[in-house]
Amino acid sequence: MPTRLLRKLLQSDRERFLESLLESATDYAIITLDLDGRITSWNSGAEHVLGWSEAEALGQNTSLFFTPEDQDAEAPAQEMANARDYGRATDERWHVRKGGERFWANGSLMPLVNDETNTIEGYLKILRDRTEQRLTEAKTRQSEAFLRGVLDSSGDCIKVLDLEGRIEFMNEGGLRGMEVEDVSAIQGRLWTSLWEDDGVAAAEKAMAAARAGGTGRFSGLAKTLKGTPRWWDVQVTPIAGPDGQPGKLLAISRDITDRRQAEAALRETVERYSLVTRATNDAIWDWDLVRNHARWNEALYTAYGYNPHEIEPSGEWRMTQIHPDDRQEVENHIRSVIAGAGDEWSHEYRFRCASGHYATVFDRGYMVRDAAGRPLRMIGAMLDITSRKRAEQELEVVHHELGHRLKNVLTMVQAIASHTLRSAPSMDVARETLAARLVALGKAQDLLITKSSEEAEIGTLVHSVLEAQRISEPERLRIRGPDARLSPQVALSLALILHELATNAVKYGALSNEQGHVDLVWTVTEDTPACLALRWSEHGGPTVTEPKHKGFGSRLITRGLAGGVGGDVTLRYEPTGVVCTITAPLDSLAISSPVQGTVA
Repeated sequence: MPTRLLRKLLQSDRERFLESLLESATDYAIITLDLDGRITSWNSGAEHVLGWSEAEALGQNTSLFFTPEDQDAEAPAQEMANARDYGRATDERWHVRKGGERFWANGSLMPLVNDETNTIEGYLKILRDRTEQRLTEAKTRQSEAFLRGVLDSSGDCIKVLDLEGRIEFMNEGGLRGMEVEDVSAIQGRLWTSLWEDDGVAAAEKAMAAARAGGTGRFSGLAKTLKGTPRWWDVQVTPIAGPDGQPGKLLAISRDITDRRQAEAALRETVERYSLVTRATNDAIWDWDLVRNHARWNEALYTAYGYNPHEIEPSGEWRMTQIHPDDRQEVENHIRSVIAGAGDEWSHEYRFRCASGHYATVFDRGYMVRDAAGRPLRMIGAMLDITSRKRAEQELEVVHHELGHRLKNVLTMVQAIASHTLRSAPSMDVARETLAARLVALGKAQDLLITKSSEEAEIGTLVHSVLEAQRISEPERLRIRGPDARLSPQVALSLALILHELATNAVKYGALSNEQGHVDLVWTVTEDTPACLALRWSEHGGPTVTEPKHKGFGSRLITRGLAGGVGGDVTLRYEPTGVVCTITAPLDSLAISSPVQGTVA
């Protein structure tokens, strides 16, 4: 058989084989084109992928299944030019099916070369639908992008470790938190090398739990790559490998430094508050208005005597301890503040102690509200001001008494001045006499004030008045009598009487020479009613005669005490000396009971 005929037969067999092969490749669109780009063959795969039948496609230009955008850009012609120039043109792009539906395909266009003439007779195009793969890849990329975005935006330090604990990956949030500027400085590093103190052992234990398929958790201190210490709350879990066994480890660390510092500050505040509440005498209370639960510090027990088991933890318990006369006003005030009339209140009221008596307290409370203004709790302190109130009341009495005394003194001064000036023979004598009498009055007043008492001791009063006359020799002033106290008014009157008697004795009586002396004796009689009897008697002085004209001094002696308290005062001018006797009932003198002993 001639060689050409054999070659032709062999070529026919080869073409039939290739044709059969092309027809069986239904997943591929295999198309041949002439040099002008018209379709010359169209396999069943092309009909399956693109939708046109062979009869519809033959003779059509290859732009038939290109998108309008690619047609406008002359993409089919450019593709044939690339195949002609480079022997092959490949691309991935959107194409169009018969119904107008777009699909993604990768394609390859190759020139068909005549072996005998070595010229291009047409082109072979192969298309494969890759839409599903593209969508899957797009979803994968989208999912990966989303996951990376989540990892990058997270403030947690997220790490992937190998089973030995070396760092393979760290998210952007972790790099920022750990102050990592160069990723290579952290990759491959043992995770445990970052931990401080007990954190190393805790990290090892957590990884061991994850390698065993469980979850490891701990909190510890680790320094950043710049040396900044931070506290972390860590969870370590396994990442399953292809065989379902842990292949890597996922460690998620949350920075809790601020929380730890806040907790430490809170503990310090609580401890300080506890110390303050234990150290103060104020009864500090905290009233939870939502649960109606009240708590008190120890001062409620130490200052007011209540045992813990006696206290009901409610706001009503305190109200029941307030004096009935004060309770309604206090409750109304508190309720108005809770309802919104301000954020603090204060009140003075009487609070019943465990012993049953009432203490006067000053109570002050402050409101705590939520963002919407709703009342949550009230915190306050209750201070016992019983002593202060008693002191204020006593001071008020003292002020009243001082006012009363001042009026009496001024009245007495006015009377002394008026009578002294009216009876004095000259202004010089009047000035000297008035000054002496006012000094005696001042001595008695000083005695009352310096003793800080409502009474004056009679012996002290006598010595004080007579010392003002510079008479202090024991042999010339013989003073005897029991301890006894006089009211302020009686003390002032007696001081003036003694002053007049002493002045008269120094000028005219027993104390005007070197031999005379004075006996001043007082006793408390046992009569009913009991009386004070005081006797002034002069001895050894010049012979005394009763004056024809009695001045203010004599009248003051005989009337000054008797008119105020209903006592009896007698003044006798005996030849041996002046004798003055004063007798007055105890009740009117406001004398306290005499005690054992005498004043000398």
